[in-house]
Amino acid sequence: MRFRTILSLSTFFLACFTLAVFAQPSPANAAGHSASLAPENQSVAGQIASVGDAAFAINIAKDNQKPETVEFLVDDKTKVEGKLTIGAQAMVEYRSDSGKNIAVHVVVTPASGINPY
Repeated sequence: MRFRTILSLSTFFLACFTLAVFAQPSPANAAGHSASLAPENQSVAGQIASVGDAAFAINIAKDNQKPETVEFLVDDKTKVEGKLTIGAQAMVEYRSDSGKNIAVHVVVTPASGINPY
């Protein structure tokens, strides 16, 4: 009888401590969970205004306003679908790094409107 009581009490306390441990947030997640993640990519679409060796710019037209020109840098990790030509429509997924927009993925639709795919 005494052994059964000791075993029951120890099982009960073990279960309570286990629940208490899992109820607490882990220290890695508690301090700055969102700060450790990389910033999310953004995307814009518009007409290609200029093309350089390692950069290009697109004009983004907003509701009856003057188009805004945004410049993007191209690095070795940038995936480009289509050919960057002036006047073509492009959808650009990019990330900002030190105030510069670095293209991650670019999808170009020719100016003629024909989809090459």
